[in-house]
Amino acid sequence: MCYNENRRTKTVNKKLSAFCILNVLKEYSDENHPLSQAQIIDKIYYSYGLDLERKSVSSNLDSLIDFGFDIVKNKTGCYLASREFEPSEISFLIDAVFSSRAIDSSHSQKLAKKLSDFLSTYQQRKFKYICKADQIVRTNQKQLFYTIDVLNEAIEKGKQVEFNYNRFYFDKDTATQRSQKTYLINPYFLINNQGRYYLVCNLNQFDEIANYKVELISNIKILETDRKPITALKNCEKGVDMAKYANENIYMFHNKTINATLKIEKEYAAEYVFEWFGKNARFYTKNGETYADITANEQALVYWCLQYGDSLELISPQSIREEISKEVENLATKYCETKK
Repeated sequence: MCYNENRRTKTVNKKLSAFCILNVLKEYSDENHPLSQAQIIDKIYYSYGLDLERKSVSSNLDSLIDFGFDIVKNKTGCYLASREFEPSEISFLIDAVFSSRAIDSSHSQKLAKKLSDFLSTYQQRKFKYICKADQIVRTNQKQLFYTIDVLNEAIEKGKQVEFNYNRFYFDKDTATQRSQKTYLINPYFLINNQGRYYLVCNLNQFDEIANYKVELISNIKILETDRKPITALKNCEKGVDMAKYANENIYMFHNKTINATLKIEKEYAAEYVFEWFGKNARFYTKNGETYADITANEQALVYWCLQYGDSLELISPQSIREEISKEVENLATKYCETKK
């Protein structure tokens, strides 16, 4: 929009002009998006019906600066340099909201929106594509929000991304994370599930939807190529309801815990153990086999072992082995029954 000197002045109390200028700077400006005086005039007119002159804008900007607002002027315009909360602080608070066990998905989205209102319109976009499953625990990763920023930008622009994915591999008694190849990905959404962020996407050489843990992503890069439409994927022809998708991927835990030993039969299963039990899992080798000692919820451990039973085995306690055996027998009976 361009400022028109002949535009008809609307009858609005011009004592509000400083307040209007401040609001426009809060919503539409940041370090990467300075506003010229002409842009400020246009946004105030169309938002508040108040027609200001350049002289008035300049005078009010000086008054706001004198009053203590951190407004920076440069050759391209001006912007609000500091706010009640910095972007990194908002990122932390929104992460806490999404990770709360007490807040459901709908309420978390509303709270995230209120928190992001402290930022400019452009800074708010980084949270636009995050969905949440209803059962959450905390996560901690230094590069997490940098990766989320890049992914959100790629999703916003509809572009492919390229990254390394750091899986777990064994080196004697130690499970280490490293990447062995680069992945070409079509990104669609982010989900906070069990306190961890997952990228809902498509590995380019396949036609199915896939999930990748954001905390395991490194060396991410946005490409110039357009991403594959999600409707081009198998079973996604009508799109994907991400709220429904998130809530269908919930795993519930309770409080009672026991000590247990797992036998790692396939190397990648170490990733599952580390993901759920973190640094409290103790990996070691014995007679050429790899094991992990963990502390876990008794009931949840049964279902967890059933979920990952193709790649690991519960060695102890015997009582849980017996319970898993009963569950397997029940499932076998249920699914092997001939329909009458």
